[in-house]
Amino acid sequence: MIVQQPEADTCQAPVCESSDLLLGFVNTRALAGTADLLTSPEDLSAWLDRTGLAGAGSPVTGADVLAARELRDAFTMIFRAHSGCADGERALPAAEEYIQRIADRYPLVPRLSAEGYRLVPAHGGVLGGFAALFAAAVDLAARGGWARLKVCKNPSCYTGFFDKTRNSSGLYCSAACSTRMAARAYRSRNKKTGELDAPAV
Repeated sequence: MIVQQPEADTCQAPVCESSDLLLGFVNTRALAGTADLLTSPEDLSAWLDRTGLAGAGSPVTGADVLAARELRDAFTMIFRAHSGCADGERALPAAEEYIQRIADRYPLVPRLSAEGYRLVPAHGGVLGGFAALFAAAVDLAARGGWARLKVCKNPSCYTGFFDKTRNSSGLYCSAACSTRMAARAYRSRNKKTGELDAPAV
């Protein structure tokens, strides 16, 4: 089966479902003045309940919170590498190694139906929730959308986003961030030009 790349400004339903889940997870980081949403067992439990990744009332421990934050950091570094960020590329091997360990720790199993198959967590609870995130990543990779998950290159933003450009060249999460960075680059060029043109004293 051939999976077509998403067209510009479009997102196929299965791709959107997987990307929205992963981006929602990555964007629980402290962003642009917002608080980190995964700082306690209560926070993680609430997020898992909202996303339906774990059964209601599943026990969550401090160790689970630490594991969630480590997994979030690994996904973030991979998305930064997709954006061409230098720190993401440097940290990529370690992030990929961590993701592979997650695959071993939180296994998935295939579920076959008349419509096809999908990977689902082998276990329930918090472990199943983490496995569901990995399943979303595998689904995106299989559909050709994995490299389109990026982190905005505006240093005052760094929001995770799905790149909908036709050639997967997007660097910013929104037109607003793109405009801000273009204006910043313009001011920087003008400043350098002014310094070069300034008469020697």
